[in-house]
Amino acid sequence: METSSRYPRRTEGKRVHGRSARVLDAVLEAAAEELGRVGFSGLRIEDVALRSGVNKTTIYRRWPTKSELIAAVIDREKMPLEEVDTGSLESDIRETLRQFRTRLYTLRHRGIMRVLMGERAHPEVAQMVRETRARHVAMRQRIFERAMERGEIPKRDAALLVEFLTSPLVSRIMHLGQEVDDDYIELLTQVIKHGVSAPL
Repeated sequence: METSSRYPRRTEGKRVHGRSARVLDAVLEAAAEELGRVGFSGLRIEDVALRSGVNKTTIYRRWPTKSELIAAVIDREKMPLEEVDTGSLESDIRETLRQFRTRLYTLRHRGIMRVLMGERAHPEVAQMVRETRARHVAMRQRIFERAMERGEIPKRDAALLVEFLTSPLVSRIMHLGQEVDDDYIELLTQVIKHGVSAPL
């Protein structure tokens, strides 16, 4: 699904290859990493310029405001996820948790998550954030929807089950700063599997 944004990228209608493409990638990568380090409010164009090795005036020329730069970061990332379909709910949960853990350990993706979680504080990018989050949730819903179709679990609100799936890792890694090892992943897999399978 294509994302429409009130903040079109400054690259639209321009040839972006060679050095221009490298500059674009360097700035957006640096901005995403800075988001992971300090969040939206703490992000400064000067720090993005320093991290990317790109002159500050070059960044401002392409993205005159911080909101436009962050919108470009989100538009570039779009939270791409690998489809998980192993044939059983338990292994789908385990693999999804492993993928999510990997993403949260990456500074770039942690920056995207910080924007996704803070959309209400920054309405200027809220629409793009909501659309990105919706895609994110919809893909993970499918592991529960397929389990319902196979008869592994009773009919449930799949969107709510996604919250149970992802929230523990967000809390543990991003809020508490704790490690998530394979034992924790396995424990969480079993708790979620048995929890969603239990009768109401």
